[in-house]
Amino acid sequence: MITTQPAAQPGTPVSTGRDDRAATPVVAFIGTGRMGGPMAANLARGGFDVRVWDRTVAHAEPLAADGAVVAASPAEAARSAAIVITMLADGAATEQAATGPGGLLDAGPGIIWVQMGTVGVEWTTRLAGIAADRGAVFVDAPVSGSEGPARAGQLVILASGPAQVRDVLAPVFGVLGRDTVWLGPAGNGTKTKLVLNNWLADLAEMTAETLSFARRLGLDPAAVVDLLQSNPLGAPYAVQKARVMLAGDFSPAFALKHALKDAELAAQAAQASGATLTLTSALLPRWRDTAASGHGDDDVAAVYLTA
Repeated sequence: MITTQPAAQPGTPVSTGRDDRAATPVVAFIGTGRMGGPMAANLARGGFDVRVWDRTVAHAEPLAADGAVVAASPAEAARSAAIVITMLADGAATEQAATGPGGLLDAGPGIIWVQMGTVGVEWTTRLAGIAADRGAVFVDAPVSGSEGPARAGQLVILASGPAQVRDVLAPVFGVLGRDTVWLGPAGNGTKTKLVLNNWLADLAEMTAETLSFARRLGLDPAAVVDLLQSNPLGAPYAVQKARVMLAGDFSPAFALKHALKDAELAAQAAQASGATLTLTSALLPRWRDTAASGHGDDDVAAVYLTA
């Protein structure tokens, strides 16, 4: 069952289920990079007591200006928190932050662990098992949106997990996103994220190929984009990426290396489930080459350069 929860106001008193926590929960935020940093800043500015940690200290330190407390380890960040959010690059980094020396699960049982990074189906299952073994409540809640929506608090949160924590998390999710969609048991959020980002990858590739095709036929690609925008064929995302591609401004809204990682995770999930992603499988080799040639940190629109 899918339910949508609108954005809530920060600071609403809630019951966390941990008798040693205040009514308004302390939030630990683990991973304060390009996405996590703005998200943690919004929570701190929104009235939450926020503790932050990042493997790169320089990523976490600026959040002190927003009122966050910079911790020396995930365990230190999580020790007084009712809710711990992880927003790290991949499953291995997330597991290390959870169970390694000074890991967040050292804070003891009862925390609500909200895993918001895109780590794939296998890693999500593994992390959920680790959480259960350590007495943590696991919520799988990746986000749909890039750095701009993260800064604006306009992400869509694809949440999945136990129903009893929804009210506890509503004020937190209300600061981070414009909508929260609850998708059932933990794991469904990640599956939905992979489906959405597979769609995104195919649209980006289709857009790059369309512009290259038009150019090689001697047409003006910009005129083709205008034509697409004027009729139902022109998906807004594709039109926006097409204009970025033609402008040659590849400042990262969604870095190619991250889009590539998500496309690879989608392909892995498809193979495991028996699905066939013909388009995604076809784009992966060239995307890997494009990222390896120095464009991994550029926007996903940089795939136009090799189309």
